[in-house]
Amino acid sequence: MRNTDTFRQYIWLVNTIQRAKKISFDRIKRLWVEDDLNDSRPLSRTTFFRLRISIDDMFGIRIESDNQHLYYISNPEMLRDNSTQNWMLQTLTVGNILADSLSIKDKLVLEEIPSGTQCLQTIINAIKNNSTLQMTHQGFEAANAKTTIIEPYCLKVFRQRWYLLGKDRHKHNDFRIFALDRIIELSATNEPFETDPSFDAEDFFKNHFGVFIGEKEKPTRIVLRAYGKMIPLIRSLPKHHSQKEITTRETYSDFEYYLAPSFDFRQEILKEGHELEVIEPKSLRKTIHDELMKTIEMYK
Repeated sequence: MRNTDTFRQYIWLVNTIQRAKKISFDRIKRLWVEDDLNDSRPLSRTTFFRLRISIDDMFGIRIESDNQHLYYISNPEMLRDNSTQNWMLQTLTVGNILADSLSIKDKLVLEEIPSGTQCLQTIINAIKNNSTLQMTHQGFEAANAKTTIIEPYCLKVFRQRWYLLGKDRHKHNDFRIFALDRIIELSATNEPFETDPSFDAEDFFKNHFGVFIGEKEKPTRIVLRAYGKMIPLIRSLPKHHSQKEITTRETYSDFEYYLAPSFDFRQEILKEGHELEVIEPKSLRKTIHDELMKTIEMYK
């Protein structure tokens, strides 16, 4: 069997059990035979056991059975929305669906994704080995590309663009964000560095929206008022994990957040136009007002 077929079986089994919550082996076997992926071939207990072990080894997702011999995912936290495992599974699932849809490729309109993935393996290896990188990076606002030594800490995806968070040795070891598609040259130095044992990537970004992490903006309580079609959109796709709907009226709903009102978040508010209003804090409301007035002046 090809590796691609094996991966598809992993994805199929995880998705099938995740959707069912709990499911018997007989039910899994019936669904397996009905799926085009498996060419109507039966699923043996030996194959099922092998798939379970491989899924645990590869994704850290454990499939176990209860006293009634129903199978379930015993560590569902591995599949929370922002987990690496969930991201990998969703990406592989979409890739498999698209691979089976080449016959209608002219009816699939996809978004262009910035380059930079060619740097991923070098960066991941450096993170694994706690070794520095020599990087030549052309910033979005910098006039010239700069070469520096980076201590890589983590990778983050935002708006289909990969970013590296690392400490810049030429900037007094301050944390900086680098867009991978703006890297001109990258090489491993094999020089080790001491990582901060208290660093947690998820915790580092939890009070931020996007990737801009300026020191000026501190996390604070923010209330946004949504109108019209923005209400169900925000409910179905929260703008941040801290989102709570605190007021519901016939014509509007208020949503509360706790995060830093950084550049990325301000841009997110501005792009929604008149359907999203800042209620609190007053300082952010004034900042958004001033930005809108600048835009109005530009169009006069």
